[in-house]
Amino acid sequence: AKPKAAAKPKVAKPAGPERLKAARKGKADDLKEIEGIGPAMEKLVNELGFYHFDQIAGWSDADVAWVDANMKTFKGRIIRDKWVAQARIIVNDGLEAFRERAKTNNY
Repeated sequence: AKPKAAAKPKVAKPAGPERLKAARKGKADDLKEIEGIGPAMEKLVNELGFYHFDQIAGWSDADVAWVDANMKTFKGRIIRDKWVAQARIIVNDGLEAFRERAKTNNY
């Protein structure tokens, strides 16, 4: 009789929203399109595992709280600058439509 294989331990899902080890297909979105994300903020967000508009667009309130808690000196910016709403417009309506709305801060 063959010995039974040990059951694989269940890997606990890490807290917070789903993160990536690297950008899909090696190409990150230009998150600086989102008002409130500059070069330093984009670098920090990438270091946390977020490279794409659809990742940010999918954040729940709990996800926003997790990311905010891990943002070092930029706490509160996600909600204040409406990142999730902006990312959803980009994902759903496209970058050109977003840029038109951004002129009037219509998120």
